[in-house]
Amino acid sequence: MRDYQNQSAKSGYFVIFAGMKRFLTLLLVLFLCAGALHAQKFALPQGGYDQLRVLLVGNSFTYFHDCDSMLVQIARSQGKEIHLGEYLKGGQTFGQHLNLPATSSAIAAGSYHYAFIQDLSYNAALYSRDGRKDILENTLELKRRILQASPECHIILERTWSYEGADAAGFGSAANLDRHLAKGAARIARKARLQLSPIGEGFNIVRSERPDINLFEPDNKHQSAEGSYLKCCINYLIMTGEPFHGEVATCGIDAETAAYLRDVAVRTVK
Repeated sequence: MRDYQNQSAKSGYFVIFAGMKRFLTLLLVLFLCAGALHAQKFALPQGGYDQLRVLLVGNSFTYFHDCDSMLVQIARSQGKEIHLGEYLKGGQTFGQHLNLPATSSAIAAGSYHYAFIQDLSYNAALYSRDGRKDILENTLELKRRILQASPECHIILERTWSYEGADAAGFGSAANLDRHLAKGAARIARKARLQLSPIGEGFNIVRSERPDINLFEPDNKHQSAEGSYLKCCINYLIMTGEPFHGEVATCGIDAETAAYLRDVAVRTVK
């Protein structure tokens, strides 16, 4: 009887310990995510004006899991060397970027061939639902400043993905947020005469076909490494208009998963 009680006590302690370990691990992940929200990345293009220069203006949806570096790695594996100019800061809108010296410095480097601009994750949805004119106006002003420094630059507006976290940014559900993101981003792109990168549509395909592939961090908002990879594959295809060939960089993603995500990117862009 005493042995049984001892074994039961040990089992109870193990369960408690395992539960505490999982809880502490979750806290650590959430802490790291929170820290990443306040991060920022700044760079000026290192290549000459005759090199392929790409500008990135955005926030955490562009720097999580070194999403910017993934684009460079994918392009390099396809025989293209990208030189990035960028300013990425957590939680920033286009309106805020317009007042940031680092954003102005990145834009002023000039002679960009392409620019990917990513507004606050739900701003396009606010434009659709609430008709926020300032969101379109800030997009137009950002476009003007980019073209002033890089007259031949091809500017691409990112259509971001929907998410369940943070009450779907106040839209109640990911489906409702997605509906407004799609409508708002399409309207902004049309009125600003910008090409649209349909990243959110790619996310929807994966969520429908392969729910086993987690595209999100524990906050159910920011992208996982797989989400960053999918975004970069879509942006690469939008930028080059060329199919993938040969051995494509997987950027640390499982090879089978990476191949599937590239296929989704191809189908999304088509």
